[in-house]
Amino acid sequence: MIAITIALAAAAALAPAAQAGWGPRFQFAAPGSLDTIPTQLGFSATGAAAAAFGVGDIDNPSQSQALVTLRSSRGAVGTPLPVPGAQQVLALGYDGASLELLTGTSPVGLACCSTAQAIQLTSQGQFMRARTLVSGLVGASLGQLVTLAGGRLVAAISSGNGVWAAQSVTGNRFAATHRLTGPAELPESLAATSLGGDKSIVAWAAAPAIRALARSIFIATGSKLSGPRHARAALTVPPGHQIDELGLASNVSTPTVAWIESWFDRRGGFHSEASVADLTARPLARALSNANQIASGLALAADAVGDQAAAWKVCARNGSCTLDAALRRPGASFGAPASLGRIDASQAPALAVGAGGEVLLGWVRLGHPVVAASSPRSGRFGAPRVLSRTVYAADLTLAFGPAREAIAAWTQGTLAPSVVADAYRGP
Repeated sequence: MIAITIALAAAAALAPAAQAGWGPRFQFAAPGSLDTIPTQLGFSATGAAAAAFGVGDIDNPSQSQALVTLRSSRGAVGTPLPVPGAQQVLALGYDGASLELLTGTSPVGLACCSTAQAIQLTSQGQFMRARTLVSGLVGASLGQLVTLAGGRLVAAISSGNGVWAAQSVTGNRFAATHRLTGPAELPESLAATSLGGDKSIVAWAAAPAIRALARSIFIATGSKLSGPRHARAALTVPPGHQIDELGLASNVSTPTVAWIESWFDRRGGFHSEASVADLTARPLARALSNANQIASGLALAADAVGDQAAAWKVCARNGSCTLDAALRRPGASFGAPASLGRIDASQAPALAVGAGGEVLLGWVRLGHPVVAASSPRSGRFGAPRVLSRTVYAADLTLAFGPAREAIAAWTQGTLAPSVVADAYRGP
């Protein structure tokens, strides 16, 4: 009896270690006949998760339907739920136990998106009435949904004719939506994040109507009393330079912005580099990659205390690409980039930083979904782990939950694509 008790105690002591790492794969969506719109992930404060994606006909973009699948904190996965009246999910986030979706839609027969709406999915699985935040969108639409202290949400929307933001108030209602851009600005990207507590920030890159002028990164900040307003140019690149991609992350009290900057030299040679800057009163840009390389596919992530990670791909003239990443610990600068080997040219890396500073970096290599981890304070990534032997993975994404659990999700297959995922638990 004593031996059995000792054995059980030993097994219990070893259980957390045995559970650390990646678990068995599961599906957010079974194989289907339509093309899959890439997945987005979100976690609630209790560990429940949601995967939002969509299906559509690539030859008829107006025929698309947004879907969401819920996963309980115990790991039970539900069936995909069609989001009423939505062609795409632009962003998602939790308001307590309820899931909030920022969606895009257009009139019948038109491709998404001309209208952005917010719709809540309750913990009982019931969709509430959609609330229109912005209409009259033009061109491709981007969205961000940021959760603040006390369950408040900030929704940011960008399209070819402007950037808008709205902040929620009590009773699951959004206050008035504010336009953040002027009539002469042409937005080209969007990013948003929490600065802790009730503070938020929205950033976007914009080109002026006169193309010869310089492009800038604009920001607008918000507080408990109001959502983001009063935009200002935070950083400007030289004339002739383009800001192709944008990332934003919190760095305690000072946010960090990262971007891909490209230009042609006097001989017609193309250059593209990954750069980063803290948004102080006088931001100082730092190039993370070599200007003689071709950088793209930027990802930037952080936790609440200042741990940050940036990743991008570097492609040669022959089309082959490798993955580079740099880490930053609180109070320090980004370290020297490390190369993690090959990444498929059509794919971008994904990053997630856990509450304890653990970093997960995911990418697709030879069609395989691959993830590497950096333990807190290690300053480097461990050996990559292949999550699936499929050679038809695409659009890998990552998200960390509140209890050192993370999920990786990707589209798998071509003729009958499915949404496949794997759950990770830190040591």
